[in-house]
Amino acid sequence: MTSSYEALRRGAAWMDVSARGRIVARGTADRLDYQRAGARLQASRGGGVIQPEPGSRLAALGSVRFVADRVDGEIANRKGVASGAVRVDAERGDVARTERVYYDGDFLRSDTRVAAAGPGYRVEGSGLLARTDGSVIQLTDGVKGQLQMESRP
Repeated sequence: MTSSYEALRRGAAWMDVSARGRIVARGTADRLDYQRAGARLQASRGGGVIQPEPGSRLAALGSVRFVADRVDGEIANRKGVASGAVRVDAERGDVARTERVYYDGDFLRSDTRVAAAGPGYRVEGSGLLARTDGSVIQLTDGVKGQLQMESRP
């Protein structure tokens, strides 16, 4: 290998298993580089599926699928960035798109245009701030959108 990475995989697959043996996330990447020292990873054309814990705030979304052209992360520090055609799809029907998302512990942040739609809404903003547990999702700067009210008999 010509780089300092200890693992280089093409067509790689990964999974995260909870302490109780439940698969909580799984995914693939066209290329995955992992450096044990510093627990750094780089992935190209990667994606995954997260299965929220039953009873959690995210459980209402169902499984959540994400894809990005590039992902760089520091696993031990719980930091990373996904960039290039970032898309998130929830089983419930929610879809969000942006060009870049930063992950820092319990927070997700984007400083690029975000467009999201789902059952009963369509919104967009110039950025995003969210907690990873789903308790806070805020679009920032120049927010606009539509809410579709359900008709009641």
